[in-house]
Amino acid sequence: MRKPLKILFFFLIAFSAKAQHLTHDVGFFVGTATIQTDYGQRDNFLSSYGNSALSFSLAHYLHFFNVDTRWNSEDDFANHVMIKSELNFMTKANFRHHGKYTLGNSDLARQLRAMKGTISSFNIGVQAEYYLKDLREFMFPYSETKWNPYLSLGLKYSSYKNTLTSDLGDWRSDITVLPLKYRDPSHTAVGSGSTFALTVGGGTRYKLSEKFDLAANFNWQYFFSDAVDGLQADVLENKNKEWLIHLQVGIIYHLNFSGGIFCKK
Repeated sequence: MRKPLKILFFFLIAFSAKAQHLTHDVGFFVGTATIQTDYGQRDNFLSSYGNSALSFSLAHYLHFFNVDTRWNSEDDFANHVMIKSELNFMTKANFRHHGKYTLGNSDLARQLRAMKGTISSFNIGVQAEYYLKDLREFMFPYSETKWNPYLSLGLKYSSYKNTLTSDLGDWRSDITVLPLKYRDPSHTAVGSGSTFALTVGGGTRYKLSEKFDLAANFNWQYFFSDAVDGLQADVLENKNKEWLIHLQVGIIYHLNFSGGIFCKK
């Protein structure tokens, strides 16, 4: 386990240990992840069609609306915020070049069409979720509030493994099967790696019962690296770093929820 991952992991453990008196949820999510890479045509989302994979997440939530402090009033900021810790696994996504540059019988078009890549990743992170409706009201067992949308912002550590192959032959023994821009050894980074990523998103909860919520979320994850897909050519059309979109649905269980937390002292 790499040092940055250890630091983030122990931070999450320590933070949870400090918060034993607070209210906790756990959740399981499943959905899809579509990743934008140097495969495809720049600024053409449709050219990355097929760069998708299944995505699974385990989440832990910490919320603060039941904390009895002088600053926690009825409409306080703490009544709208949760801290989410997440473990996420993205199964193998397959990459192919698409777009206008793959058309025709030129050497470049044939080389691009022959290139194939894959990536799978494991992510661990933490993010803050801001709920538009008061969580105390939403969690109250007899509340008529069923929906509670939210916005999120956070940071993830991603460990990934990528591959690169060509239908024209083994690129490691014959580099000419790749387009010219990928022939410099520094322009490929195939194998295992890791990087941090910024996450921005939103979603909503729907209250099923006193103990269960349904949830749906949308998440944009921006990697701080251009080597995630294994390609990092120093050319204009490949200068952008990788990013992906998560779309997931799941179910959330309130671990230590009790209607008693709403009782006035």
